[in-house]
Amino acid sequence: MFKKILPVIAVFGMALLAGCGQQKITTPQRHYAADGMVAVVKGTAPHNEKITATIAGKKTEKITNHDGNFVYTVAPTTQAQQVVFHSGSAKRAITVAASAGFGQYAAFAQKYNFILLQMNNPQKKDTSAQNSSSTQASTPAAKQAEAAMKAQMAQAANQQKGALPLTAAEGIHNLATIGQTVVRVNVQDKQLIGLTTIVPTSVLKNKKEAASFITTFSLIASTMGADAKNVLKDFQKQQKDAQSSQTTMKTIVSKNVHFNIGFSPTKLYIYITR
Repeated sequence: MFKKILPVIAVFGMALLAGCGQQKITTPQRHYAADGMVAVVKGTAPHNEKITATIAGKKTEKITNHDGNFVYTVAPTTQAQQVVFHSGSAKRAITVAASAGFGQYAAFAQKYNFILLQMNNPQKKDTSAQNSSSTQASTPAAKQAEAAMKAQMAQAANQQKGALPLTAAEGIHNLATIGQTVVRVNVQDKQLIGLTTIVPTSVLKNKKEAASFITTFSLIASTMGADAKNVLKDFQKQQKDAQSSQTTMKTIVSKNVHFNIGFSPTKLYIYITR
C-alpha cells in the first residue's frame, strides 16, 4: 500500500513544482529605449492571470493577457523610468531610458508660429536682433513700444491659420491637423519629448497636396533644429528605393534630430525624436 502511495505523492509534488515554475513574468531584456515615439515591451506571464504595470511607483495600468503573452508601450520622458509588471505572485522590473527631448513645448510652438508668420508675411520680421544695439540707449517709452510691437507679433503668429496651440495636454495625443497632416506629440511635464507627422500616402501622389505636406514638415523639422532640406533629400531617395507599401526606412539623422519613417497601407508616419 505504501509503495502505491509514493508514486502518487511524487506525481502530485511534480505538478505543484510545475505550477510554481509557471508563476513568473519574462521579458527579453531589462533595459529599453524608445523606438519612435514609444518603448515597446513584449513578454510572457502566467496564463489567465491579471497583469498590471506600475510606472515609476505611481501610475498603475491593466494589461491584456493574450494567453500568456503581453505587449506594453511606455512613453519616454526626460527621466529614466522603472516599470514593474505584476501577475499573481510574479513580478518583473524593467527600465525605460530617458529621452533628451526638445525643451519646453510652449517655446517650440511659439518658435514654429513665428517662422510660419515670417514665411507667410516676409515683411514681418522679428526686429529684436536689429534693435538690440539701440535697446540700451532707448528711453522707457521706446522700450514699452518695442514690447508692445513684439506682443502684437506674437498674437498675430499664434492666431494665424496653421499655427500650433501654445499649450498641449500631457502624454501622447494628436495635437493639430494642418491640411491633411496630423501632428501627434508626446508631452511630459510640459516638455516636448517627440513628435510624429501622419499623412495619407495618397497625398504624396498629388503635387499640390504633397507640396503642402512638405512645407508643414519642413517647418516642423527646422523648428526642431534639423536641416529640413537634407532630411527631405534623404527621404525622397529612400522613398524611391522602397519596394513595398508596408516597410520601415532607415533612420535619418540631422543635427542630432532623428527621423524614423514608416508606412502603413494608407498612411505615412515620420517619428521625430532626439
